[in-house]
Amino acid sequence: MAITTTVSTEETETYILQVDSALGPISRTAKRGPPRDARPDEIAIIDISGIYSDDISERRAVADKIRSACTRLGFFYITNHGIPDHISERAAEACLDFFHSSVDDKNKIYFDHEIEGYTGRNNEQINTAESVDVREKFKLHYRPSMDPTSKLPGYPSGGTYQEFPWERTTHVPSFADAMTDCFTARLQLARRLLRTCALALDLPEDYFDEKVAQPNAALVLNYYPPTATNTNGPERGTEETREQVGLGSHTDFGILTILWQDNTGGLQILSPEGEWINAKPIPGTLVCNMGDLMSMITKGRFVSDIHKAKNETAGERISIPFFLGFGPKVPIEVVETCVQPGAVKERYEGILAGEWLRKRQIDLKVAKLGKGGVPVQ
Repeated sequence: MAITTTVSTEETETYILQVDSALGPISRTAKRGPPRDARPDEIAIIDISGIYSDDISERRAVADKIRSACTRLGFFYITNHGIPDHISERAAEACLDFFHSSVDDKNKIYFDHEIEGYTGRNNEQINTAESVDVREKFKLHYRPSMDPTSKLPGYPSGGTYQEFPWERTTHVPSFADAMTDCFTARLQLARRLLRTCALALDLPEDYFDEKVAQPNAALVLNYYPPTATNTNGPERGTEETREQVGLGSHTDFGILTILWQDNTGGLQILSPEGEWINAKPIPGTLVCNMGDLMSMITKGRFVSDIHKAKNETAGERISIPFFLGFGPKVPIEVVETCVQPGAVKERYEGILAGEWLRKRQIDLKVAKLGKGGVPVQ
């Protein structure tokens, strides 16, 4: 929910934005009005070519920059990330072809009460104080067949994986190959970035390796049709006139997210000062951000910030985020370097990552239903 607060001076009117995150309810003061473009000092642009170097000093240099970004906003751009342009371009083309296909064809991979496949527009409401999300999405989860390292000795084998029913997507030529290649490339990059995050936290570089050996990971295709420009904000106006969002205000649940976005733009991040700022598309870059689980295990040192997506143009918008989380059987605990001297290290009662995620998803659904919202599928 969200409530409004009128400022009695000539300053910009503000409101209290409440988000049901994986860490529990979060309340932030936000300013009304249109978003502004982010300043260079707010969302860093980081050349990460050094993470592929054999020289540890070059890898640490990138880690220092990522540490700075993660302790401020938790969002940053990356360049020289190692993913060939043709992989992202092919995925984007297949994404548009899929969403342009008929409703009947898309519904071939609509799975009731499942966590994968197609979800149509106006079927979710991430934040009940805002409009129902107008996006369409397709979601694909991790499978060992998409992971070149899944058979390495010593990696845990738990879990039973069923292959995705790609035969239901044959109306889009090469869709399966495009999605699989994109997933694999994003997974490999995400693991590299997580090793860099380990260095940024003064941990051994391989600290997270086994925790994401068979991860909870997902590739999502988002399609945003044009929406009306409306700066009413949460709980301002009628259901028809309040702020329309493609994807409502939220935080990400996992460890880290890697986002490809088209040239349309639409990603907005809530700054520490309570201003909505645009993370505009920059050619050749990807956008990275930390999730709630990363914030949890670092005791808030790495920030998981609130963000949303809107499309206020006359055209369509697509984005392709990749979400990385720990494997379901990985215990959640605060990392050693984020525990103050003499303090007791929290272990969250030995809860496993899969159990924690399921509980938080259930809590989130209950919270949304209690507020009259549309539950996340």
